Amino acid sequence: MLTEATYDLDAVSGLKVRLREEASARRSRAWTQAGESAAATIAEAGLRLVESLEGEHVVAGYHPFRYELDILPLLSTLEARGYPIALPRSRPERRLSFHGWTSGAPLERRKLGMLEPPESTDELQPTVLFVPLLAFDARGNRLGYGAGFYDVALSAMRAERRVLAVGVAFDEQEFPAIPTEPLDQPLDMVLTPTRLLICGAS
Repeated sequence: MLTEATYDLDAVSGLKVRLREEASARRSRAWTQAGESAAATIAEAGLRLVESLEGEHVVAGYHPFRYELDILPLLSTLEARGYPIALPRSRPERRLSFHGWTSGAPLERRKLGMLEPPESTDELQPTVLFVPLLAFDARGNRLGYGAGFYDVALSAMRAERRVLAVGVAFDEQEFPAIPTEPLDQPLDMVLTPTRLLICGAS
């Protein structure tokens, strides 16, 4: 059982590999048991969250991959309420760009089978970012697939403007502590089917 969030960097890699295996198994079980109902709950809670924010916002999400919690119902609802919606497109050097998306718009199947917007669609600058993940802890530390795309994207966006990063996960994906590395970017919140966690990462 992990009890601390930061470790010797040589040990972090091995810890993350083991955590990814366990987190992936937890997520697939949760998706099998309650994936559809969880998507509906997230759509309602996510809408309340975005509508509670002051000012105008561009919302970015993701197209679900493997057993990621499906947020397309949330994105479609936000689109119907007039919010500009974007999905990520992977770039060289672990970069992400975010491109406009509307319900039913064609997507391209790219790396590992992920569906992403065509490069020809307009690039947007999100101020709210719903982030997929394998595991999270109460401090907002996030475990992804290991490529670092979201860490690089969040670092760049936060250097330019205020961005609200909201992880989306099943409750079963929470761990006592996620080991961290210097380039890891913490989440501001995590939205699960049962709660909205305000993270305490510093």
